[in-house]
Amino acid sequence: MLVKGNPKTKFQMWLEKVNEQRKTYHQQNYGSTKYVPLTFRKGQKYIKIFDGGSIWGFVSMEEGFNMYSPVRIGDLLKPKNHRAPAKHSRGNIFAGTDKWEYHGPSYLR
Repeated sequence: MLVKGNPKTKFQMWLEKVNEQRKTYHQQNYGSTKYVPLTFRKGQKYIKIFDGGSIWGFVSMEEGFNMYSPVRIGDLLKPKNHRAPAKHSRGNIFAGTDKWEYHGPSYLR
């Protein structure tokens, strides 16, 4: 539901979709534990996505390079550590090419 004066961003709509799919997966596989939805915090270059106290992934907010690898706005990245994303993109959330699993962006294949 969009509230006048507080429109949801494309990122927030994507995150809601991810949380719905993760919740369904959680109920089917971990039904006895409480589901905790993903949350996020904006940084200077990336949006950091949290799964509880762990980093689930990053989304790029600007075009440029990440460790000499090109990155576009909306690229989904695995975490390298708590502060930085890994080198290669796992798709783009705006182009619909994002690849992720319950525990985070997919590994490169």
